[in-house]
Amino acid sequence: MTLYWFGYEQGNGVDMPTVLLTGANGGIGLGFAEVYLHAGWQVLATVRNLDAAEELRALATANDQQLELFSMALDDFASIEALGKQLRGRPIDVLLGNAAKTDCPKTGVGDTDYEAWSEAFLVNSMAPMKLAETFLDNVAASQRKIMYFVSSRIGAKPPAGIIIYRSSKSALNQVVMQLSLMLADQGIIVACGHPGFVKSKANGYKGVFEARESAGYLKDIIDNLTPAGSGKFFDPDGSTLPIVTQQTNPAAFGAKPVGAWDEEKHQ
Repeated sequence: MTLYWFGYEQGNGVDMPTVLLTGANGGIGLGFAEVYLHAGWQVLATVRNLDAAEELRALATANDQQLELFSMALDDFASIEALGKQLRGRPIDVLLGNAAKTDCPKTGVGDTDYEAWSEAFLVNSMAPMKLAETFLDNVAASQRKIMYFVSSRIGAKPPAGIIIYRSSKSALNQVVMQLSLMLADQGIIVACGHPGFVKSKANGYKGVFEARESAGYLKDIIDNLTPAGSGKFFDPDGSTLPIVTQQTNPAAFGAKPVGAWDEEKHQ
């Protein structure tokens, strides 16, 4: 007989690790659900609208003991807190923040949509922090102690444009860096990375990666994370890129030029 207790499989001597996955209704999120199930993980999957997540519900029917579905919206912090209460006491080995607001208007200088910008920061930058705070105890109680957030190279790479999405993803990278520093003493690893250009309905399936393929590459990275990888930004091949501009000078607030300040010279 197999018994399930706090996300670990008992009865056969093998632990079943648990992943909490956001945005699992389609694209790379659904791909994550599939690859983690295939690997024998307990999957706690969240979506905004369970009624509309037909493929995920079918996957849950086929994996009724291994895949649990929950309703949660990243722009509704009350729903995040409600799920936190529902999952209180359950160890979560990997908190996998996947969902993001990608339908940001391509505003230019002079026509910035500040309401859309605020919404993008809420979902793409603030919600990951809320997830980390809400499920911190769950992750800390697990064996693997990992938080991983799907970010994007577009947060830093030219060309110009898409400032709303780019800036919100750059802010996410800073959130990840800060979390990695603040949670290090609890043994929690926090990292993020680029999923590659994934084929999706939104881009007319013109991407380079299949959703499940990208999810598999990222899962490999997550599986091999160590404390040395905390605070890092990963490409799908496992290589790293600078996550944020990091100040390395001991004078943290900026080093003065050599020589005394010449007030007359700057009048």
